[in-house]
Amino acid sequence: MNTAPHDTILVNGNPVPLTEGLSVADAVADLTGRDITAAGRAADGKPLGIAVALDHAVIPRSRWSDTMLEAHQTVEIVTAVQGG
Repeated sequence: MNTAPHDTILVNGNPVPLTEGLSVADAVADLTGRDITAAGRAADGKPLGIAVALDHAVIPRSRWSDTMLEAHQTVEIVTAVQGG
């Protein structure tokens, strides 16, 4: 039996199965466990403190919902940390 490997993306260095129609906003929601609005904000109104880079290019929050992920892309989701 011949089965094709699942397409994946890398999220913070970890392979993740890619489902059709997955957006950057979906990936952020999956990682944070919070609903994300079309404007790239947390639906609960609390700050996210997150930035996203797709293949080394920062994606503005306003484009998270309409930026669809494709196989073999690299997504870095970083959280701002207070202090230094």
